[in-house]
Amino acid sequence: MSEIPRTQRRIGTKTAAATALAAAGLAAGLLSAAPADAASVSTWDKVAQCESTGNWQINTGNGYYGGLQIVLSTWNAYGGREYAAYPHQATKQQQILTAEKILAGQGAGAWGSCGAGAGLGGDHADPYPATPPAEVGMVRLAAADFTGDGKQDLAGVESGTGKLWLYPGNGAGGFGDRVQIGSGWGAMSELATADYTGDGKPDLLAVENASGNLYVYPGTGSASGMSTLGNRVQVGSGWGGMRELTAL
Repeated sequence: MSEIPRTQRRIGTKTAAATALAAAGLAAGLLSAAPADAASVSTWDKVAQCESTGNWQINTGNGYYGGLQIVLSTWNAYGGREYAAYPHQATKQQQILTAEKILAGQGAGAWGSCGAGAGLGGDHADPYPATPPAEVGMVRLAAADFTGDGKQDLAGVESGTGKLWLYPGNGAGGFGDRVQIGSGWGAMSELATADYTGDGKPDLLAVENASGNLYVYPGTGSASGMSTLGNRVQVGSGWGGMRELTAL
């Protein structure tokens, strides 16, 4: 029988512990406690010392990477691939910034005894208070003639909402009124455009962060709102380890 991934074991342990505490009548105390959604650099250093002897670029081939021993699927799901394809290829700061998101989503139990021993659940300091805020506005831009009028258009994801917008080009260096052509695109990355289906209409290619699956969204050749792109088709898997897509 294959070994259960460490992250899954830890989540299970955490859930069981929470249930036991609730049964003991401590639920009220837990609800009033501060959420474990941040920790100082010194605390993350302690976690890394326990997990990897403080080697932030370690890769032993066991499926856990970097100083905080993050599995690739978790790295992708929490946006780490914006920094590097694998955790150990990212800088210490980038690993910690991604770990902050994991901590907010899974709690200190994601690092088991190493997190507990470092006091990860009780440290709520901002590790990088001077870190620039998350990207805003339109991101992951891709250009193609989506409307079929012979003029280049621009598609982009609105970071705050995850909506996919189409900006029809006017052929004179400007754009017409934008049209929403998709939603939930905050979970997608590495957009690329080309006629992948061979029908003479540009399609959109993207990687799903959580699964690493590669999808093609066939273009209809017209700006018809949420029907500008057809139903997506999975054309690959394991693309979470790829940093960029390029259409030729």
